[in-house]
Amino acid sequence: MCLTIPGQVVEIDDQKALIKTFNGKRQVNIELLSSVKVGDWLLASTDLAVKKIKVKDAKEILELLRGKKLTDTKNVSSKFKEILKNAQIKNLTKEEIIYLLKTEGQEKEALFSEADAICKENLKDFICLHAIIEFSNHCVNNCLYCGLRSENKTIKRYRMSVSEIVKVASDAVDKIGYKMVVLQSGVDKEYTDEMLVEVIRKIKLKSRCFIFVSVGERSVDCYKKMKKAGASGVLFRFETSNKKLYNSLHPENTLKGGLKNRLTLLREIKKMGYYISSGSMIGLPGQTIGDLAEDILMTKKLGVGMVSMGPFIPCDNTPLKDMEHGDVELSLKMIAVSRLVMPKARIPITTALETLDPLNTRKRGLQGGANSLMFNLTPAEYRRKYKIYPNKFYGRDKDLEDFALYKGKESWEMLEREFKKYL
Repeated sequence: MCLTIPGQVVEIDDQKALIKTFNGKRQVNIELLSSVKVGDWLLASTDLAVKKIKVKDAKEILELLRGKKLTDTKNVSSKFKEILKNAQIKNLTKEEIIYLLKTEGQEKEALFSEADAICKENLKDFICLHAIIEFSNHCVNNCLYCGLRSENKTIKRYRMSVSEIVKVASDAVDKIGYKMVVLQSGVDKEYTDEMLVEVIRKIKLKSRCFIFVSVGERSVDCYKKMKKAGASGVLFRFETSNKKLYNSLHPENTLKGGLKNRLTLLREIKKMGYYISSGSMIGLPGQTIGDLAEDILMTKKLGVGMVSMGPFIPCDNTPLKDMEHGDVELSLKMIAVSRLVMPKARIPITTALETLDPLNTRKRGLQGGANSLMFNLTPAEYRRKYKIYPNKFYGRDKDLEDFALYKGKESWEMLEREFKKYL
């Protein structure tokens, strides 16, 4: 589901209107609307006006999406300027990425400003909302950082039935307007390949949408079956490109083959024609800035369509419960640098980041290179039980959902064009 952008009508010519948005002026078709006049505020996709709105509503959404003011670069170093120039003409080196991740003060603000400008230049007003449905908190793995780990006996486990999952997903699409649904769980082998296929097929039969699966390390054959059933994308993080750090977080008795196996599986999944979302965790114990630079380079090398990364948050009743959480500012810099390295990628503001700073990170992220949001639609009776970390952010924004592209064919076609470009 992608946001429409408010614009004020400045000129009308038959079925066309010239509207002014925060990105300048553009012409849109107004044939779907009646009694449009100069001064009205409209919601518009790329070239189609879909709804008239109140001035107050328009200002609220513009405040969230307005681009970051350009930062004065008089006091930044010549090296910083050179790196920004290099980002436009060639691939950044690990050393250049490290420099950007270490920026502070005016250089940090200039980095955010540059990332925002690159995002606007390459993706215009393409800002997407994703509906996440966490359908099971069971997991056979025992990852040291995760609250869902198999040895955690303190959380109340749940599984949604096939019919429950299908209903929640279809309601998200048909009643609210979401076009992209993420089905997420721990690695729960009680859901057989056939059950996952059944879920996907039934959702696709009822509702027109793109389905992402986030079910961890399943077999290559399972992913082939889900693709054939109608799944379009896979959300599957590699978590860290540092082999030693990865192995320290994942006991050998649950994850065979280590990091190499995970990366191999990701590459196999991509060959199947899936839209891939992957990335790393930020602020893991023992992680260095150099590791994070390698993570960005690994994400680019994998050729992902969506960069999925977020700060580490320690969870009670896990071996890492007393560790420090990942840094918000570093997470925002990871978004910005990833935008410089991957100008056309979709980069969401993750739930973990909003958990650490629920008041500011949404706006700051969207002004610093991000262009997607994740909203949790897991039923209330299960939501708090999906405790991968504590105090998880669940804030949906009804205003943003109202501003989403209306339930017409143009909404579907816009996303379909993006998927075809990626594939």
